[in-house]
Amino acid sequence: MGSSIKFYWEVLKGSFSKFSDSDVMTQSAALSYYTIFSLPPMLLVILKTTTQFYSETQIKETIFNEIGGLVGRDGAQAMLGTLDKLNIFQSTWWATVVGIGVLVFTATTVFITMQNALNLIFEVKPAENTKGLGLLKMLRDRVISFALILSIAFILLVSLVVDALISSLGFFLDEHLGYISTTLVAFLSLLLPIAIITLLFAMLFKFLPDAKLAWRDTWFGAFITALLFSFGKYLIGFYIGNSSTASLYDAAGSVLVVMIWVYYASAILLFGATFTFVRAKQLNGRVKPEDYAVRVKQTEFKMEQGTDVAPAK
Repeated sequence: MGSSIKFYWEVLKGSFSKFSDSDVMTQSAALSYYTIFSLPPMLLVILKTTTQFYSETQIKETIFNEIGGLVGRDGAQAMLGTLDKLNIFQSTWWATVVGIGVLVFTATTVFITMQNALNLIFEVKPAENTKGLGLLKMLRDRVISFALILSIAFILLVSLVVDALISSLGFFLDEHLGYISTTLVAFLSLLLPIAIITLLFAMLFKFLPDAKLAWRDTWFGAFITALLFSFGKYLIGFYIGNSSTASLYDAAGSVLVVMIWVYYASAILLFGATFTFVRAKQLNGRVKPEDYAVRVKQTEFKMEQGTDVAPAK
């Protein structure tokens, strides 16, 4: 017991140290910037996918409630308003193809930005001397990013189905267990978001960075990150709800609220990734890069006073 506490205390200290050294807050700012441009087309892809199984009204209402619960009703309304104006189905087939291509490229940009931030944390990068694989690597990253968007759509569908099952189960238990059913349903309603967020973070940590992370490390890190994220989103929402940030910028206030929320949420996500990396490194010695990638190690050099370095010829 004591050794476990000491181990995780060292992991926590190492995580805070690396979090600071990796300049994660700058990476979070980049993520919040790119998310503003990527979120509407990403939501459109999710909407077009999920409406094959559910009604568009129900999906939009779910998305509105989820976004509204995070950034407020004004931010959610502005986001859905932008979504309604995205018309990729033009009168000519080539315009439609170009529109879909631009949509997919824009929607996946935020995941590419996230991949760069995770690579910095996991101390890996694509090998520069890999001939002929640069284009394939770029296409692979875009395909994985698009697959993650489809996975989010699938998770949304699953959550809708599970919500319906929990609601039905609540009525059933209420008839047989009485007041105990309320506690049980509340517990399931609390457990479901944690499970969904853990699954999402596990996919991000496993497939986005150019590193080989074992599933046991992935699941543990994703679960810890999900707990931090679930707790942190209430603090972020409380801060946004009790600040006058949005009102200071009038029409742009809703966009700024989304950026602020993503900024702090990204910091939580990247800290979770840092914790996952430090723990895996402590347990396994190091995190190996993918076959097409190399490890990156930062080294500081202190030059003595009066010492000149001749330029390389």
